[in-house]
Amino acid sequence: MTQLCFVAGDPSGDAHTAVLVHALRRRDPSFTFSGLGGPCMRAAGVALLDDLTQAASIGPFDAARHLRRFIQARRLLQEHLASTKPEAVILVDFGDFNLPVVAPLAKRAGCRVLYYISPQLWAWGRFRMRFVKRYVDRMLVLFPFEEAFYRRHNVPVTWVGHPLVEDRPAVRTREAALQETGLNPWRIAVGLLPGSREREVARHLPLMLAAARRIAWEMPGAQFLILKAPGVPRERYEAAMRKAGVDVTLTDRALGEIAPALDGAVVASGTATLQTALAGVPMVVTYRTSWPTYLAAKAVVRVPYIAMVNLLAEQEIAPELIQWRAIPSRIAAALVQILRSEPRRAAIRRQLQAVAERLGPPGAVERAAEAIVQAIQDPS
Repeated sequence: MTQLCFVAGDPSGDAHTAVLVHALRRRDPSFTFSGLGGPCMRAAGVALLDDLTQAASIGPFDAARHLRRFIQARRLLQEHLASTKPEAVILVDFGDFNLPVVAPLAKRAGCRVLYYISPQLWAWGRFRMRFVKRYVDRMLVLFPFEEAFYRRHNVPVTWVGHPLVEDRPAVRTREAALQETGLNPWRIAVGLLPGSREREVARHLPLMLAAARRIAWEMPGAQFLILKAPGVPRERYEAAMRKAGVDVTLTDRALGEIAPALDGAVVASGTATLQTALAGVPMVVTYRTSWPTYLAAKAVVRVPYIAMVNLLAEQEIAPELIQWRAIPSRIAAALVQILRSEPRRAAIRRQLQAVAERLGPPGAVERAAEAIVQAIQDPS
């Protein structure tokens, strides 16, 4: 029996880990899984020591509010590693906790340390490369440029591709998507994606709805569809929708299912920009965080764009309106320019297709599972 311990701390990492656990179990039913994570991992059969997704944070200043929870999680993990001695500890994103806290702890316990879904060290955290070099035995990365980045730093690395490619649904008609969402086929439809965490939704949804009112003023008849994040209470959305003053619908459906119904979208920066790119929907990217977190990030970020879709395209195909620039009038103006030009939307869709091709072929999760098995069997 082989014991693997995972540590994921945010909703997306929790979901990606659950899919990886299923892939590993298909390879070897004798694997057992434990660790820190969230509800998706628990549903996949991982014995959770604690639910870290309840303390999901954006930046160190936000994380400080949950310091007691993180101290407790560290203690539980330390006791668990000492008593079970897993074959490997697999870190999943969540770099603010996994790199300085979990990686040294796992290595001192005599465990191999693998990292699935690299934190964005290439953008903001190169000073943390020392943790990777000292404690991580192999990085399993999603993007080709990440593989090149780690090779330049002499870190063992395997590019597996992006698991979002697995989630691309079969091509659907606009009519089918409209029918499922209840949208009017004769009106422009705009998606609003305010984020995956409750605090992100609290910050972005009122902003996006204010922008929606301006879009509706510029383009009478526009209708809006909010995509609900799985871990965020429905009441959070409904409270904002009651004050919206615009025709807006809330859906639990995945973006890929309803994308053919959308003419454009306003998206909070994060994994959702890649999901939107895979769906071929032209977008405007926005983001707001606390000012201390923003200023700290601005001091260390070394990349020209914040949205992964633009980083992969190596140009701004999705306008970015971040922090003080993220105001309703600017968001609305940027999206209206896109919506009013069918040639521009067609050009953006071609660029998004090129971005999608850079995410690698299907099979990323299976390749990640194979890399983990090989690392366990051949630790050299």
